[in-house]
Amino acid sequence: MNLIKRIARVIKNRKRMDSQMEDRLSRGLKVGENTHIFSWEGIDANWPWLISIGDGVTISSNVQILAHDASTNKVGCRTKLGRVTIGDNVFIGARSVILCNTRIGDNVVIGAGSVVSRDCEPNSVYAGNPARKICTIEEYRAKHEKGRSTRPDLSIIRRWDDWNNATDKEKQQMIELLSDGCGYI
Repeated sequence: MNLIKRIARVIKNRKRMDSQMEDRLSRGLKVGENTHIFSWEGIDANWPWLISIGDGVTISSNVQILAHDASTNKVGCRTKLGRVTIGDNVFIGARSVILCNTRIGDNVVIGAGSVVSRDCEPNSVYAGNPARKICTIEEYRAKHEKGRSTRPDLSIIRRWDDWNNATDKEKQQMIELLSDGCGYI
């Protein structure tokens, strides 16, 4: 019975996500090709036409993208509006917040939990609250290429997109390989 309830919950969540996606797109949100958005509910439902998202973008779970700031109402200045532009080949980590009137350039990584309150220059990595430039995308790539040569390669066990089907033995193997740090898949 528990499995049936879980399946029903997944179907219900999928329908809700589809309706949010259709709503935002029908009201002017621009989304490029090969873009993956893992939670549509965080995209500003009031002003979606002020948001444009480029090609090859990944927006992780629970990301908020806001084209407005209603806090200005509290000081008698009405709601502030501003466009949000996200370039091509951008990754936005889980639980990040992208505030109104910001531009994220091409080839940018935004770390999980970041608050983007200013423009992010292309070919860079940003993280923190407020988000600050951490390094260039080339420095980031070099760091992780080095990591890939010294840390466990988990793709030898199973493809990256097939871990939902992992056996208990494979899961235990992953746990052991990651006992002293990160690995790559």
